[in-house]
Amino acid sequence: MASCRYLITAVIALLLSACASDGDLWDPTDYTVKSGDTLYSVAWRYELDPDQFAAWNGLSINSRLKAGDRVHTRKPSGHVAAARSRDADIAYAGGERGDGWIRAEKGDTLYAISRSTGVTVDELVRLNDLQEPYTILPGQIIHTRSSSAPARSTAGSAADDRAPVTTTSKAVPKTQDGAAWPKTVSWRKPATGKIVKRFKRGAADAKGIDIAGKQGAPILAAAGGQVVYSGDGLISYGNLIIIKHNRQFLSAYAYNQKLLVKEGEKVNAGQRIALMGSKDKSGPMLHFEIRKNGKPVDPLKYLPW
Repeated sequence: MASCRYLITAVIALLLSACASDGDLWDPTDYTVKSGDTLYSVAWRYELDPDQFAAWNGLSINSRLKAGDRVHTRKPSGHVAAARSRDADIAYAGGERGDGWIRAEKGDTLYAISRSTGVTVDELVRLNDLQEPYTILPGQIIHTRSSSAPARSTAGSAADDRAPVTTTSKAVPKTQDGAAWPKTVSWRKPATGKIVKRFKRGAADAKGIDIAGKQGAPILAAAGGQVVYSGDGLISYGNLIIIKHNRQFLSAYAYNQKLLVKEGEKVNAGQRIALMGSKDKSGPMLHFEIRKNGKPVDPLKYLPW
């Protein structure tokens, strides 16, 4: 029996050792990316702000996740320190450094420089006016602070989606195509029907509201924005659409019979995005959620019901 326990202990230790990669200790709170996962779907699963989740992993908000990779679902212990110590001597990216800049070396990538400086890829792209595929050349100066970056004008505004209820956000970051995110979100009903289940804070099965209706009835975008997820990879959501409205707000539409929009598409408030489906044997309904900075909030505080 003792030898059996010893063997089991040895096997467990071997497995834990094998889970370490690139010298990093295996962290059980990390997530292993599966086929079909996206940055937004993983952030949604863990109720994380997508931009923050991307920054924790040294990724651009537009990065594609690769099956088998492990990503942080909690802030890494050195994340804040790395962001403040921009001139630290980190071996895996960049050589000569100054106040707000780094000189790239052979083999450097934008993502490696992002990891070593704590500056997100999106911010590095903006500061240095880079174009895809973001090739970094040896000796190239990469600015890491706006004070040392070249002047750059910003343009673009969002359409004014008129609706009874409007929420305001202070931040105005950029969409994937360079346009500015709107400061305000104008909300409207995503479907016609009776609310049969309400939001309950902390309840795993009540992170939004359920609206009963007719099979195949139109599901409408509750506000204008960009589709950041369209698929069936999130367990218990069925055919799901997630729309990003601005820096703070996302909305989700679950249990759809058919999805009418694809990831990356821009949608207007009130636009048909799906057809109503059913959840198990509960009958036709839409499960609708609003997330603010990654966290579920009561949709009835925003919708003009």
